[in-house]
Amino acid sequence: MPPQYKSRRELLRRSASLAALLAIPGAALCSASANLNIGILLPRSGYLAGAGNTCFQGARLALGLLLHPGSPRFNLMEADTGETAESAMAAARRTIAAGAHILIGCYDSAQTVAVAALCEERCIPLVINIAAAPSITQQGYRYVFRNFPDARRIVVDSYDLQRQLFTATGYKPRKLALLYINNGRGIETITELWPEMHMPYEIAAAIGYDPKAEDLSKEVAAARASGADLLWTVSRPDDAIRITRELVKQTWTPAAIMSSNAGLHEPGYRLSLGKYADYAITFAPYFDPQKPLTRQLQHLQMRLYPDAPLGTLQVYTFEAVLIAVDAFRRARSVDPKALSDALRTTAIKNNVTPGPGIAFDATGQNQGLKLIALQNLAGQPQVILPSAAAQAQPILPMPAWSDRS
Repeated sequence: MPPQYKSRRELLRRSASLAALLAIPGAALCSASANLNIGILLPRSGYLAGAGNTCFQGARLALGLLLHPGSPRFNLMEADTGETAESAMAAARRTIAAGAHILIGCYDSAQTVAVAALCEERCIPLVINIAAAPSITQQGYRYVFRNFPDARRIVVDSYDLQRQLFTATGYKPRKLALLYINNGRGIETITELWPEMHMPYEIAAAIGYDPKAEDLSKEVAAARASGADLLWTVSRPDDAIRITRELVKQTWTPAAIMSSNAGLHEPGYRLSLGKYADYAITFAPYFDPQKPLTRQLQHLQMRLYPDAPLGTLQVYTFEAVLIAVDAFRRARSVDPKALSDALRTTAIKNNVTPGPGIAFDATGQNQGLKLIALQNLAGQPQVILPSAAAQAQPILPMPAWSDRS
C-alpha cells in the first residue's frame, strides 16, 4: 500500500474520488463472481532490486487509478524474482500455487524467458511488462502476451532515431563502441542489423560486461582505445552509473553516450551522477505525453510518488495491469482459457505508451509500439525526437566532463 495512506479503506476512498475526477472509461461493473488475482513478478532483491521496485510503482498506480467503485475487482500478489531465472521460476510457482489467475513480469529478459515457458506449461496467462528477448514471442505460445517492443523493434527504432539526431545536430560520427550486458539482451540484433541500416559510422568495438561487476575500468578503457567518438550502452541504471563514473575517471568524453534501453534517463542515474548525467541520450519505450491517460497517470504519480517522476518502468507495468483488468472485464471469468482468449482480442485505445494503442498479433506481441529519444538536460529527461513530440532541441556533441557547471 502506498505510504501516504494509512488504511486500505482510505486508499479506496481516495482512488474512487480520483477516478470520478478523471472520468476513467471502461469502468463498467464486472459480474464475475471472484476477484482477479494478479501476480506481480519483479526483482525486489539483489542487483536488480532498484529497477524492480520502480516497476512496482506502476502496479500501485494501477491499483489507485483502476480500482474504484464499479470497476472490475482485482488483487495484486507481490513476488520477488531475485537475480536468476531459477529464482524467478520459483517465485512464479509459489504465486500460482497461492491462487494467481494471471501473472505480470518480469523486467529481466532471462527471467521472463523462463517464466513464459512455465506459464505456457501451466496454462496461466502471462502479460510481459518489460523484456525484449525476441525468442519470447517466437515459440507459438498461447498464454504469453507482450506489451513491450522486442529487441529488433528497439534496435530498428534506435538506428532511425540516431539518423534523425545526426541530421538535427549536423554531427558526423566516425566510429561507435558498444558496451553491453553479457546476457543476450539484444546485442546480436544491433550487430546483425547494422549492415542493412546504412549508418554513417563503423562499429569499432563490441565489449560485453558482467552487470554485477563493480569494476568496469577495463571495459571502458577498451572502448576508449577503439577510437570511437560515440558510445552506445545496453545497460541498466546501476551499471550505467558505474560506466559513466569510469568515463569521468578516465577523462574520456565521447560525443554522445546513448542507450537503447532503461538506464540513462532513469531517476537513479540522474540523482547519482548529477551534472555528469546531463546530455546522455536514451532511445526508449516511454510514454506519449499527449495522451489523456498519460496526464491522469502523471497526476496520480505526483500525488503518490512526488520524488519519482513517471518513466518507462512504471508506465509499462501500469499498462500490463491495465491489460489484465481489461481482459478480466471482458472475459467475466478468472478461467485461464477465458482470460487468454480475452487477451488475444485486446483493443485498448485509451492507453499511455506511444503508438495507436494495445493489440496483440498471433504471436502475442503488440507490434504498434514506438520509441522516442530523450536527452537529460538540466537534470531532467526531455523528449528531443521525433520532432513532432520534442520538448527540447538535441545537443551533440556533449560538453566535456571538466566543462560541466
